Amino acid sequence: MIYNFNLGIGWASSGVEYAQSYRAKLLREINKPARFIFTDMFPRDNLIDMTRNIGFKDEEIIWLYTFFTDYVPEEVTYQLSDLKNTIGDRKYTYEREGKIGRIIFENNNNFYRVYFVNTDEDRVHRVEMVSDGCLIRKDYFMTGRVFSEYYGPLDNTAHLYQRRFFNRDGSVAYEEIIDDDTVMYKFPDKIICSKEELIGYMTKKLQLTGEDIVIIDRSTGQGQAILENVGDARVGVVIHADHFSEGATDDDNILWNNFYEYTFSMHRHIDFYITATDDQRNLLIEQFEKYVGVTPNVYTIPVGSLSKLRYPTLERKNTP
Repeated sequence: MIYNFNLGIGWASSGVEYAQSYRAKLLREINKPARFIFTDMFPRDNLIDMTRNIGFKDEEIIWLYTFFTDYVPEEVTYQLSDLKNTIGDRKYTYEREGKIGRIIFENNNNFYRVYFVNTDEDRVHRVEMVSDGCLIRKDYFMTGRVFSEYYGPLDNTAHLYQRRFFNRDGSVAYEEIIDDDTVMYKFPDKIICSKEELIGYMTKKLQLTGEDIVIIDRSTGQGQAILENVGDARVGVVIHADHFSEGATDDDNILWNNFYEYTFSMHRHIDFYITATDDQRNLLIEQFEKYVGVTPNVYTIPVGSLSKLRYPTLERKNTP
């Protein structure tokens, strides 16, 4: 299996996501199974809608946050009627304008703000629950409730302090405890103290072998965790942009692009790099030999020629 690690995706995706989508298409053509792993949180839109939008197949997508549940990324099918069935006997009025509806409860200042997938259907992506003017919870749905966010008032704003991720039967798979930029993940059998460690835990649970390949498209915030847990899998890094700063480079020193600096410094753990042109490939090899003292494995994979890279027979790099 070929696992491709990225961070996020959007409706207006960058060239990285389009490159991945094109790679997915070509890997299908040469019958190489692949998975594309996204590790960002997606609070405003459903992940699978955005991956479908640029040509990924549903079964090719892995999302960090559902990986530890029995959900997989899928389209939203949860309906307004399903939500209303959870209300019970409470009296309410309902209104809707475009993609946003409101369920307003009688005799108090409580309401649900309902966000639909589009303006024409009743499929519910998320619900915000407001009590006495304060946001207290958000529920996110696919076929059922995937996760909930919990909020408390702090400095006149809604402060996110916890997420719970659910299995399909409604049981809690794990929890995320949030204190501004500090997070902790609570599993039934362990505590994980950072998102990067969570990514490492996911990588380890993939149970990678020497038959697998890991391709890192974006390493920021996750490169070290991936490399520490890939086991015997071969590792490649895609160079999506200019890899160094020409103005800050001289005969004695080179300033790498900060997006690639870590994976370049870890070259002894990287089996290959991928560039889009022969010119960049040749320059990268020349610079490694001059500034680092090693010769890296670099493949040029121009658009339309991904099959040049014979994934199953790549030789493992043994640079000292």
